[in-house]
Order: sequence, then structure tokens, then C-alpha cells
Amino acid sequence: MGACACSHREASDSYGRRLGRRRAMDALFAAPAVVGVMEGAGLGKAARADLQQLVGLEWEHFDAVLGMDGRAGCQDDLRSFFSYRCAQYLAFPHRLIPLVLGEYEEAERMGRNLVEEKYARMMAVTDPDGYRRGWAQRLAAPSPVRAAALRQIRALLSPALEEAARELPQSHRHARPDESAPGRVSALDYFEAEVAGYSLGTLFALRDALGEQLAHANPIALSYVLAARLDKATEAMS
Repeated sequence: MGACACSHREASDSYGRRLGRRRAMDALFAAPAVVGVMEGAGLGKAARADLQQLVGLEWEHFDAVLGMDGRAGCQDDLRSFFSYRCAQYLAFPHRLIPLVLGEYEEAERMGRNLVEEKYARMMAVTDPDGYRRGWAQRLAAPSPVRAAALRQIRALLSPALEEAARELPQSHRHARPDESAPGRVSALDYFEAEVAGYSLGTLFALRDALGEQLAHANPIALSYVLAARLDKATEAMS
């Protein structure tokens, strides 16, 4: 999906299909083993409810994205999507969850698809010509203040990524690459593409929360561990 020319699919799917996908997501969140992983990561009941709503909205936005070659198989791989997305939110500062949920709720009101925009921004590094043809005029360049905040977030995460590679080399080999290339997006470029569409308030909160967290914990290494735990917790549901 990283190098695709993305477009938002017309709302042709039935309500029954959407309801079915929501119920499948809800079942994963309700699984006792999953609840145990989330509680072990320090996420209480109210925060789990916010995370469930957030990842559910992401799943719906992801479902509505069409790549250059049509629908991708990963768009129906709920278990992998659930494990990786929840692992990221569990590993990063938890106070960001309601803020990002608010970003998705506002996007819903405005008719924006934040996942589609993320993949479009990824194209800027994996397929610059395709990005210029299809998205450069639709996604405004970041303001100087926004660009500075994104650079600060990247500067915080870069050494954490290097540390995760040293401490968990096998997990790191299965993660996104360290450098972007045609058709392939790096971990940091992926994350920047994801958060670049958030409000400045959320970007500043992310920057400040990461600065505090990185003094005692590495969210990237933790996300590797939690993704494996969530995958194990849901393997009987595949």
C-alpha cells in the first residue's frame, strides 16, 4: 500500500458489511487474553473504550482506501491490523489516545479519510512523481510551525528506533525498513505521514509526551513486544 495511488472508495458497501466488520473488531477487544495484555500495559477500562472506538474508526477508514491496483489483501487482515495498531497506541503515551480519537471524529465530520491521507503522504517519499500527479495539490505543504514540530518528533524517535534495532534485532527485521525506497516506506517516514495531518495541538502533545516517556522507556521497542503479545492473544480467533 505504501506506493499506491490512493483514492476514497464510493460508499457502496452495505450497512451489513460495515456492521460485520465492527462486530469482528469488538470481538477482538472483548477477548479475555487481549484485555489482559491491555491491562498489563496500564490501560484501564475507560481508556480501552476510547482505543476500541479509535482503532474501529481507523479500520473503517482503511477499508475505504483504494490503491492504484485496487483493494489490497491487508485491508481484510483484521487480526494483523488490530495487533499492530493497538500495540502502537499501547506503547506510546496513553494520554494521546483520546486526542487522536478526537482527530478521527473531526475528520469524520469533515469528510476526510486520515488513513487515505497517510498513504498519500507516504507516496511523497516512495513515489514522488505519483504524489505530484495525484496529491500534491490536494494536501497542503506543512506550515513552518507544523514542519518544525514534525522534525522535533522525528528527532526524538530516531535514536529510539536505533536502540530498538539493537535490543530486538529479530523483531526489527520484521518491522518497516530504516530507509525509504521506491515502493517501500521507512518506519519514521510512515509515522510522520500518519501524524502530519493531526492538529497542531495534538502534534505538540505528542512531542511533549514523547520527550517525557523517552527518559525512561522506548515506545518503539515496547510496540514490538506488545504486537507479539497481541498476536499471540488473538491467534485462536483467526
